[in-house]
Parts: sequence; C-alpha cells; structure tokens
Amino acid sequence: MHQENLEKILQTGYKLIALETNSPEQTINDFRPLGREGKAIYIWEKGIGMYRMEASHIKIPNTRTPEMVINHIRQSKLFGIYLLVGFSTELKDRNLIPVLDQIIQQKKGNKTIILVDHYFEYPHKIMGNLLITQEPDVKAENKLNHIA
Repeated sequence: MHQENLEKILQTGYKLIALETNSPEQTINDFRPLGREGKAIYIWEKGIGMYRMEASHIKIPNTRTPEMVINHIRQSKLFGIYLLVGFSTELKDRNLIPVLDQIIQQKKGNKTIILVDHYFEYPHKIMGNLLITQEPDVKAENKLNHIA
C-alpha cells in the first residue's frame, strides 16, 4: 500500500482500522517510512508480543497475549500506531471487545489500532467504530470466493 494511502487512512480519525491484506509482512514494511518520520509504530504478533517497529529485538513486557496487549494499549498515555498482526481469531474472544470499545471512546491520547490480517469477520459490536479497508488483491479474491 502506498504511503499516501496509509496517511489518508490514518487521517480519517478512526481509532480502530482493519487493513485486510494477503501479505501482512509487506503491509508492515509499508509503514516503515511513517516510523522514520517520527511516528511511534508498534507491532504485535501472536506468540511474540509487542515491540516498537525500529527496535524489534526489544519486546515490550506483558504484551504477549491478546488480553495483555489490549490492556497495555488502553493504559498507555503515549501516542502510537498499533499494528496487531493476525488478530482476526482473537476478536472471537468477547472479553476483548469491551476493552477495545474503551480505547475507541478515550478522548485523551492519540492511539490508532490497525488490525492487519487476511479477510475476516468482525464482531457486530465494533462495526460502527471500525474502518475496513482492503488491498485490491483481497477484494478480487473475495469476489471469486463469493461467486464460487
């Protein structure tokens, strides 16, 4: 995804964004220029935890599980773009939804959570506050799947 498209997505004001892609690794790399511009970008990966993009060797304590990382984001007072990679299956845990909702409703702090994954279904409760965007190859694949 082009940097200008990422910036437009971030400027929408949504605190929760789903970026559907067939290549999550490439999508993460697409965020690197924003990190070089001084934006704090964090990445969470299942089984690994969360780390700052430019310091992947330093894991942030107590962020290994989905519950831990969502609570960490909620409690953080710092600006950040949080890329949660492969989080689609985690959204089935209904205990995470109220915490996500709290983050969305926070007035202070400038946090954006971006769910980076392949196409997936979202809980109805968060749909009103969720911006969903798909890369073109995902749209084409979904059309084929619906036809078949």
